[in-house]
Amino acid sequence: MDYPNSVPSAGLVNGRFVDEDLITGKPGSLIPASWGNGVTQEILGVVRAGGLTPSEASNTQLLGALRGSQLFQTAAPFDVSRSAATSEFVQRALGNYAGARGVSAATQLTAADVGCSIGLGGNSSYTVTLPDILSVPNGATIGFHCRSNAAITIACLGSTQISPQGAYLSSIVMNSGESANVVKENGIWTVHGTASLKYAPLFSGLVANPGYQKHLSGNIDQWGSGMSNAGGNVVVTFPISFPRGFFSLVATHAGGDAAMLALIAVNQQGCTLRIRDAAGSLAANCSVSYFAKGY
Repeated sequence: MDYPNSVPSAGLVNGRFVDEDLITGKPGSLIPASWGNGVTQEILGVVRAGGLTPSEASNTQLLGALRGSQLFQTAAPFDVSRSAATSEFVQRALGNYAGARGVSAATQLTAADVGCSIGLGGNSSYTVTLPDILSVPNGATIGFHCRSNAAITIACLGSTQISPQGAYLSSIVMNSGESANVVKENGIWTVHGTASLKYAPLFSGLVANPGYQKHLSGNIDQWGSGMSNAGGNVVVTFPISFPRGFFSLVATHAGGDAAMLALIAVNQQGCTLRIRDAAGSLAANCSVSYFAKGY
């Protein structure tokens, strides 16, 4: 929209309208119908886009449309254009989640779940599959908080990998109380949050018998069980080798009678225990459990 510069009879002065001067007899500018209609249509276009019905009785509809909720639409997540940013877009960009929902059964997520915080509930195990990684941009994030009474698997679609603490896996497991932010980074899903800690080399462990647990300090706990041979010896191979050294071991036997246990050999890879019964005789076929500490 512009002044009617192309209409000579409009009587513009320096490209603008002027009033009539009765003293000098200078006529005022004329407003061509095309220009007046154009200005009106420009304003009505904004009013209608704002969801309002034009009314001759109202002189505040243009302002109402500009302040309304329909004229400015929230851009899609990760929009990098120069479109106006609504309050909704700004709040989302500041790190707030775009929405939240809960799941309690096997679920296939989609691009519509990007930016959501998802609560994992229920009483039995199931799998939540991440969206097709090609359908979301780099930086796409989905938050998870597990409050389920069973372990929940977060899996990738197809051959995509998920990477907690630098590992490359097809899925991870979340237990009750754990949280995870899963972020797309150049073709893989990376994992941040407490759910990733068990995959870190400093915190890795094996929940089994035998098993082990690494601690941030560098200390390592290991445990397991074995059966004594005819010589009363229980030969133990630790689940993992202690990288630097061994310093303590506690062992007990299973049974209703007293027994004596002795540690007769040990190194960073394992140890040998010897069990004798209450009479001091070497005891065969006795089940022995151990707990070892090292670093």
